[in-house]
Amino acid sequence: MMRGSGTALASGMVTALASRVATALKPGIAMARRPGLAVTGRPGFAGALVCGSAALSFTGCGPAVDDVAPEPEQAFAGGAVVTHWTDALELFVEYPPHVRGLEGDVWAIHLTWLADWSPVEEGSLTLALEGPGGAREEIVMPAPARAGVFTAAPVLPAAGIWRADLTLAVGGREYPVPVGELEVFESVDALLPDEEVSPPGLITLLKEQQWVMPFAVAAAEEKSIPRSIPAAGEIVAPADGLAHVSVPVTGLVVVQGPTPAPGDAVAAGQTLALIAPTSLDDSFARMQVRVAHAEREAARAERLFAAEAVPERRLLEARHELEVAQAAFAAVGGMESPEGDEAAHLYALRSPIGGVLSERHVAPGEQVEAGTHAFTVVNPATLWFIARLPAREAARAGGVREAWFTVEGADATYTTDRVVSTGTVIDPETRTLPLRFAVANPDGTLKVGMLAEGRLLTGEPVTGVAVPSAAIQDEDGLGVVYVEVGGESFQRRVVERGPSDGAWTLVTGVASGERVVTEGAYQVFLASLGEADLADHGHTH
Repeated sequence: MMRGSGTALASGMVTALASRVATALKPGIAMARRPGLAVTGRPGFAGALVCGSAALSFTGCGPAVDDVAPEPEQAFAGGAVVTHWTDALELFVEYPPHVRGLEGDVWAIHLTWLADWSPVEEGSLTLALEGPGGAREEIVMPAPARAGVFTAAPVLPAAGIWRADLTLAVGGREYPVPVGELEVFESVDALLPDEEVSPPGLITLLKEQQWVMPFAVAAAEEKSIPRSIPAAGEIVAPADGLAHVSVPVTGLVVVQGPTPAPGDAVAAGQTLALIAPTSLDDSFARMQVRVAHAEREAARAERLFAAEAVPERRLLEARHELEVAQAAFAAVGGMESPEGDEAAHLYALRSPIGGVLSERHVAPGEQVEAGTHAFTVVNPATLWFIARLPAREAARAGGVREAWFTVEGADATYTTDRVVSTGTVIDPETRTLPLRFAVANPDGTLKVGMLAEGRLLTGEPVTGVAVPSAAIQDEDGLGVVYVEVGGESFQRRVVERGPSDGAWTLVTGVASGERVVTEGAYQVFLASLGEADLADHGHTH
């Protein structure tokens, strides 16, 4: 098959005819493909009558006349371009008009996996055709002729309406794909001239081009989406998810101690550094000695009480003194060490929370003063999105129940879990009201300090046709989507945007069930300008 006008010049058929001489194409009906035609169904597709055996000089169709352009071949209606979607596959098939008993041009059957928009590259395909009076033909194509494309040239023995169905067998599974009905004509004389004109404004992007670029489509759906308010904001750590760890004693950071680096995961209570106190007057050293003394006194009181040498009151007092000393020691981060432990005199600086070490401000061997900020630990499992609601919308803050947002440098949309708090004071400088939302961050992709743009969902839902937000392109300030009206044909639609939940946006100008390009829309735009790279992608069926 060659891409050309419905009444392609015979000179323009030379390449296509030459490619078929080697395969001994029989006389019959040949398909003349017209760019942009994407009609789902059988009427209106053109076929061109090829008389005689194919020869480059066209001698089979009459005497050759040197230096005189040949007359255009007659195009006939009756073939079709069919696009059909199943749960797993997209079918795009082109077939010519059929005449009883005559072999026509090949069927060009394009199959695309919807999961990743890749061509079907393996498996067998069965074309089953059922016609009048129980007539049945079956053609098995054991493998694609090339990636994504199967070919067949059925010869149908009876005139009338036939039903065509495909079954792809691959990986131990079968995928049925209906094609629909087609008409087989009694004779060539019964064919009607093709007079259909392609709808204006269609954009052609070949399957071979779609398969080599990131590409995806999705169906528009009826959805109910709440109204929303736009708001900018930032990602911050919640109050219990951020800890600044300071050194409570003056001393040296022990070189042989732990040295966690920023980015390392830490557990609550994990030692971040060991500090050797350097002052005899240091309260840590004094508390440590006081604990040791209280432990000895408590042990002595236990022995004396057991020997009935002291009253129980003395034992209780010793125990109380030990508890007070231990509590005071623990308050500054001290803890008991095994007897004889070399680190017993060291202060263990521990993380108060579990999370990720985000900052380290002290180095091994460094002299630090009491109060020095040594580490920052962040628990990124749940963060806050602080949205800055414009003051003019502050009256609607009470109706906000959730929000979605995107962050700088990323296209992913994040949805909040709940409203943590709503501010009560308008910031006099920014004229905004802060709203805090909790955001689950299990994979850690959100970072504290990121700027965000979001929408706060409020009010009753609005019902209408929605498309994936990724499908909407901004072209000169207009919202534009590209609708797939056929396997290789697209239409540019200007849409008016309504409420959005981040993933989906209500629009006008698209019907439910229509498929829009969600990935690769820019390439469709380039194709509309004639700038898409067509090299080595033309069909050669």
